Amino acid sequence: MLYKLEALLEGPMFMLSIVWLFLFIEELASSLSPVQEKLVVLIWVLFIVEFAIKLVLSASKLNYMKKNWLTTLALFIPAFRTFRLLRAIRVLRLSRVATTTTFVRGLTSSKRFLSELEEAQGKTPPAEMHVGVLLAYSPAVTPEGMQPFLKQLMLDVQPEMSLATGIPWSFHQVEPVALTSDRTREPSDFLDVATMRMAEGPYDIVLVVTDVTLISRKDRIEAGLASPVTYTAVISTQRLTTTSRGKPVRSLDDEAVRVNVASLLLHLLGHISGLLHTAGEKGGVMAPFSFRERRKLPPRFSDSERIMLKEKVKNLPERELHGGTSLEGFIFHLIMAAKHPKAVLSPLLRNWAILLPLSLPGLATAAVAPSLLLIFTAEIWDVGLNMGNRTTAFFAVASILGASFYLIKIQSLFLPRKEKNVLTEHQAIANVVIFLSILLACFGLFLMIGGLMMIIELYVFPEDLISTWPTLDKPKVGLSDKLRLAAFISTVGVTTGALAGGLEKKTVIQHLALFLNKP
Repeated sequence: MLYKLEALLEGPMFMLSIVWLFLFIEELASSLSPVQEKLVVLIWVLFIVEFAIKLVLSASKLNYMKKNWLTTLALFIPAFRTFRLLRAIRVLRLSRVATTTTFVRGLTSSKRFLSELEEAQGKTPPAEMHVGVLLAYSPAVTPEGMQPFLKQLMLDVQPEMSLATGIPWSFHQVEPVALTSDRTREPSDFLDVATMRMAEGPYDIVLVVTDVTLISRKDRIEAGLASPVTYTAVISTQRLTTTSRGKPVRSLDDEAVRVNVASLLLHLLGHISGLLHTAGEKGGVMAPFSFRERRKLPPRFSDSERIMLKEKVKNLPERELHGGTSLEGFIFHLIMAAKHPKAVLSPLLRNWAILLPLSLPGLATAAVAPSLLLIFTAEIWDVGLNMGNRTTAFFAVASILGASFYLIKIQSLFLPRKEKNVLTEHQAIANVVIFLSILLACFGLFLMIGGLMMIIELYVFPEDLISTWPTLDKPKVGLSDKLRLAAFISTVGVTTGALAGGLEKKTVIQHLALFLNKP
């Protein structure tokens, strides 16, 4: 019962520790209000109650206190702060950081915290790769007619991937998905079903094979695209069977189609494994892919590429989080993001998420419209100009963070979209990219609205308007006052934009640049 209670209270008590630390910093910076002082006492009492309950539940009270002697001392030392003598000695104010339960809990539970981090990462998986092959077919074809093609593709690719990486690769066909039409699709359209299959498998990589036309974010028709972020690849047979005008369409049984699709898959798996395009090596695996009619055999990885693959493959079998709590899931996401900083930063540099509001008219309109009304309202000027800088900054940060979490939650943007007991390593990385992209988008919306408000304040309103304002105590308004007002109105705009405008999910996912632009 003691261990269950510790696991249950670890998250809430950690959050209380964060609040305690904030109050400590606030006291050092200035001073605490009466309400904040009462909050400090309340948190302190809660820590004492928690410790007392655990002490009662422990099998040996004495051993428990010996093991947690630092925590015991920390719980009683803050009581001496009530004495004027200690409060008069400024040096002892700094001792609060050493005796606060926040710091002590970090010291006494560091071993347990590190073990929880290790447990959240999951056990190191065996050195083997499992690829789920998913057929997404239009009404024009049947899954039975595609089965021989898929089996041959797996047979053509598996030996080369196993030989090049030095670990076994296994390909598994999963339950196919029927598409409602043969309309053109982007690879991100298949992310939902691919990540679900990845979690159900669980598979390290998911390959989607479809007969519909595939286009990149730049509206170019492509034969296949890979996502090193989500470990997903998509191949379109339509592009591979299309011929020039006047020539018959190739069939999937065509030898050229078989060889070229195997070459393409090796190329995409190379991207997922961490290889880059090879310049000047015509016909190699990592050379920019193009359909070659005279290609007789799939290319092989070069010696240098095999050396790189054997090095990079050490990180390929993904860690997984099985049935973790919310706190463990949060820790797992942080660990994976820290482990793969390049995988997080690359799509953020490609997608320019800060400009995403320009591609979402519903979000931008819902944010700008009320802001334009507020800027011409006397009450908003009274409130904004009399608001402190710290309060304005707090509302700005709160509105951006709140809007980001709301949009992600209401649109179910995290992967996999449906709750699953298994969260893979690169799904966690993709979720970090999604969160940071939405956060940047909300920040971009904040800047856009704030900039518009500043233009109106500086160039639309008459210069002497403020001096004749009837309710202002200070008729002279400087640039900093106008900036503060613009920021305050922008916080309202970001909030209303998130609540009323929302996101076009398809546009957002496409904008995240989780897939490369070309094979």
